Amino acid sequence: MRVGIIGRTGMLLETARQILARGHEIAFVMTCRAEAYYEVDESHFRDLAAELGCPFYEGVNPNEHVDDIKRLGAQVCVSINWLTLLKERFLTAFPFGVLNAHAGDLPRYKGNACANWAILNFEPSIGLTVHRMTEALDSGPYILKRHFPVTDDTYITDVYAWLDKSVPEMFVEALDLLPTKDFVEQDATVRTLRTYPRKPEDGRIDWTLSRRDIIANVRASSRPFDGAFCFLNGTDTRVTVFRAAPFDIDFDYMAVPGQVCFSERGCPVVATRDGMMIIQECLIAGLSPEESGKRVVRSLRNRLT
Repeated sequence: MRVGIIGRTGMLLETARQILARGHEIAFVMTCRAEAYYEVDESHFRDLAAELGCPFYEGVNPNEHVDDIKRLGAQVCVSINWLTLLKERFLTAFPFGVLNAHAGDLPRYKGNACANWAILNFEPSIGLTVHRMTEALDSGPYILKRHFPVTDDTYITDVYAWLDKSVPEMFVEALDLLPTKDFVEQDATVRTLRTYPRKPEDGRIDWTLSRRDIIANVRASSRPFDGAFCFLNGTDTRVTVFRAAPFDIDFDYMAVPGQVCFSERGCPVVATRDGMMIIQECLIAGLSPEESGKRVVRSLRNRLT
């Protein structure tokens, strides 16, 4: 089968490699501006096209190239993280349509940063759906769906490790199924939860929230993203928090939310509105993780704000 590649991320590059290994052909490669936290950018897709000797397109308006693309004979296109909504003229240029891998449990989770929001929303699992795209956001029937179980110990890092492995596998499986398996319409009775993009500043820790909510923010903001963060004693010393956990004590206490209470094996234990939590990994610019933790717990008068 001749396949078009459109989108961004290392997951899409790996998908292209696995598609080739399965014996399919890549008819063209199309990409646009990468996000800052991506491990790959436009140049990686340009290199892929050059390696394969196929056409390469860059920009945010695929419709400009539809006539050229039709002549290339691609039967289906696979897409991950395209920057804008794809229009009908492009979506209907392929006999089997455009397949998208959506890291959300369709039709409930539609939009951006679905996996991050699912952690913040304490969902029991995160869905991954391969569906045929329509002009409407994250709509269209699906051909495959998988779920990743989420607990209070699951980090977005774990989710992305699962996505890195599962997305290419599911695309390859979907291509094999296309000639024989019918698509399944999304359940119209499910009420949609529209999730919107998150920015690095959304990881700012609000110490007046519950301990569970603060730790969920840490889990949803961790690598490959910029991390949750706060500031030391109201200064511009930024403390980036990548890992945290509840810390239960056997005594009563009174402390201000965000107050550094003591050190546990070099890690700061901090008061929240309704309990204590331990910061297992943090960074202050110019310091190692160990030095950063020691800087935070240098004084019990220290406050994280």
